[in-house]
Amino acid sequence: MKRLGTIVALLLLGAIPLAGQNSAKQKKQLEALRSEIAQLDRQIKANDSKSADAAARLELTRKKVETGKELVSQAGRELDSLEIELERKQREIELASGQLDTTMQLYGMLVRKAYLSRDTKLWFVYIFTGDGLGQTLRRAAYMKSISGSLRSQAKSIKDKKASLEQQKAELDSLKTGYRMILSQREADLEALKADEKAEKGIVDALKKDQAAYKKKLAKKQKEADALNRKIQEMVAAEAAAQRKKAESQKGKSSPKAKADVKLSADFAGNKGKLPWPVSGTVVGRYGQHFHPVYKNVALPFNNGVNIATQAGAEVRAVFEGEVRQVVVMPGYNQCILVQHGEYYTFYCKLKDVSVKAGDKVKTGTLLGHVDTISGETQLHFQVWKGTDSMDPEKWLQ
Repeated sequence: MKRLGTIVALLLLGAIPLAGQNSAKQKKQLEALRSEIAQLDRQIKANDSKSADAAARLELTRKKVETGKELVSQAGRELDSLEIELERKQREIELASGQLDTTMQLYGMLVRKAYLSRDTKLWFVYIFTGDGLGQTLRRAAYMKSISGSLRSQAKSIKDKKASLEQQKAELDSLKTGYRMILSQREADLEALKADEKAEKGIVDALKKDQAAYKKKLAKKQKEADALNRKIQEMVAAEAAAQRKKAESQKGKSSPKAKADVKLSADFAGNKGKLPWPVSGTVVGRYGQHFHPVYKNVALPFNNGVNIATQAGAEVRAVFEGEVRQVVVMPGYNQCILVQHGEYYTFYCKLKDVSVKAGDKVKTGTLLGHVDTISGETQLHFQVWKGTDSMDPEKWLQ
């Protein structure tokens, strides 16, 4: 039974650092979610002031609502962790307080004994009237032990009081943190309600103006189709050029060809580890999707992802390679195609570019800055393997 108690105590002690680590991780997640919401809020405000596209506002607002729900949920988990920590700290204080009381009672008993034998003459009489040398030595040791115990217990009381005060201060700090998170969570809930109300208002407005939206959607569909055709043409042309070069050098040792093979392998080996081309939030995912309000209306097929970011945000290469083309497309402004062996990455909706065709780039090389088009500040990013488009989110870390 005693051994079981020791094991439980060790487990509890091991859980304390773990609880602290979890709390730190949760705080970091809360900060990241709030940062994402702030960025989306800036996007929504920019959209409201520059664009009449309600669908774009709805896309951003729904993402903000989704993130807001996760924020409130995460804050709830943090509060649950703090409640457990508060209960543990309260038990520690109660235990320390009980130990202090016991130590003080023992100290009181020793003080009373010392008081009764406070006369030095009586100490000598008591010690030297012992029956024989053995008893005299035992009495001397006893009197010495009382004196030593007094000093020991006094130090123990001082240490326990200091420890108790520290634990009470930690408890007060935990309570303050709990109240702050609780207050912030209540504010987040109110903000979430307001965002949900705004979302409903946008949906209602869209339902009333379906004809106008379909007209805008048809224009976007043409722009998306033109972009997709252009990318497919560029990638197909590059792939054909690579095949032709490989055939012409068949049987020869080509450092260039070997370098391309290695680059392809390196790119493939970094799947799921590539850095994001821009800091932001994905508001348009890869593949075929339908309109969030008009359920039977298909949106243009997305060969990449749309990343909402701040105006003028820096766009950087996700891997080393070579800039193959810089083109301008209606609705997408300036676009850059970078080759990584048999893989390609495509960066669109740039207001300026910092590279030109033929430039070698490294991971993190500045390519340009994001433009704001029709009130939307978004980078359109694609990943291709040969002539096949791929889901970029599976490649990014």
